[in-house]
Amino acid sequence: MGKSKKEVYIKNCNYDAMRYCFKKGFKIYPKVFGSKFKVFYSLGNKGQFYMKGKEFTKEQSFQAIWDLYTKIYEYDKNK
Repeated sequence: MGKSKKEVYIKNCNYDAMRYCFKKGFKIYPKVFGSKFKVFYSLGNKGQFYMKGKEFTKEQSFQAIWDLYTKIYEYDKNK
Protein backbone atom coordinates (compact mmCIF):
# COMPACT_ATOMS: atom_id res chain seq x y z
CA MET A 1 0.00 0.00 0.00
CA GLY A 2 1.20 3.48 -0.83
CA LYS A 3 1.24 6.44 1.45
CA SER A 4 -1.92 8.48 1.59
CA LYS A 5 -1.40 12.15 0.96
CA LYS A 6 -2.33 14.51 3.75
CA GLU A 7 -4.01 17.67 2.56
CA VAL A 8 -2.72 21.01 3.81
CA TYR A 9 -5.30 23.71 4.40
CA ILE A 10 -4.06 27.28 4.09
CA LYS A 11 -6.13 30.19 5.35
CA ASN A 12 -5.74 33.82 4.31
CA CYS A 13 -4.10 33.28 0.92
CA ASN A 14 -3.38 36.81 -0.29
CA TYR A 15 -2.49 36.44 -3.97
CA ASP A 16 -1.99 40.20 -4.42
CA ALA A 17 0.67 40.09 -1.69
CA MET A 18 2.33 37.07 -3.31
CA ARG A 19 2.37 38.77 -6.71
CA TYR A 20 3.82 41.94 -5.15
CA CYS A 21 6.63 39.97 -3.48
CA PHE A 22 7.44 38.13 -6.71
CA LYS A 23 7.67 41.42 -8.61
CA LYS A 24 9.91 42.94 -5.90
CA GLY A 25 12.23 39.92 -6.14
CA PHE A 26 11.61 38.26 -2.78
CA LYS A 27 12.40 34.56 -2.51
CA ILE A 28 10.53 32.83 0.31
CA TYR A 29 10.78 29.11 0.91
CA PRO A 30 11.00 26.49 3.68
CA LYS A 31 14.32 24.91 4.65
CA VAL A 32 14.36 21.46 6.24
CA PHE A 33 16.04 20.95 9.63
CA GLY A 34 15.49 17.33 10.61
CA SER A 35 11.74 16.86 10.85
CA LYS A 36 11.05 20.60 11.27
CA PHE A 37 11.08 23.50 8.83
CA LYS A 38 12.33 27.08 9.01
CA VAL A 39 11.08 29.74 6.60
CA PHE A 40 13.89 31.58 4.80
CA TYR A 41 13.43 34.74 2.79
CA SER A 42 15.83 36.83 0.75
CA LEU A 43 15.93 39.91 -1.42
CA GLY A 44 19.02 40.05 -3.59
CA ASN A 45 22.06 38.83 -1.65
CA LYS A 46 20.60 39.49 1.79
CA GLY A 47 18.51 36.85 3.49
CA GLN A 48 17.36 35.71 6.89
CA PHE A 49 15.04 33.34 8.68
CA TYR A 50 11.47 34.41 9.39
CA MET A 51 10.63 34.91 13.09
CA LYS A 52 14.32 34.58 14.08
CA GLY A 53 14.54 30.97 12.93
CA LYS A 54 11.42 29.61 14.59
CA GLU A 55 10.82 25.97 13.69
CA PHE A 56 7.51 24.93 12.14
CA THR A 57 5.81 21.71 11.17
CA LYS A 58 5.24 21.13 7.47
CA GLU A 59 1.70 22.50 7.58
CA GLN A 60 2.68 25.50 9.71
CA SER A 61 5.57 26.39 7.39
CA PHE A 62 3.23 26.80 4.41
CA GLN A 63 0.96 29.07 6.45
CA ALA A 64 3.99 31.05 7.66
CA ILE A 65 5.04 31.68 4.06
CA TRP A 66 1.61 33.14 3.24
CA ASP A 67 1.73 35.22 6.42
CA LEU A 68 5.13 36.58 5.43
CA TYR A 69 3.87 37.53 1.95
CA THR A 70 1.06 39.50 3.59
CA LYS A 71 3.37 41.08 6.17
CA ILE A 72 5.79 42.37 3.50
CA TYR A 73 2.93 43.63 1.33
CA GLU A 74 1.21 45.47 4.18
CA TYR A 75 4.50 46.99 5.39
CA ASP A 76 5.38 48.40 1.95
CA LYS A 77 1.78 49.48 1.27
CA ASN A 78 1.61 51.52 4.50
CA LYS A 79 5.07 53.00 4.04
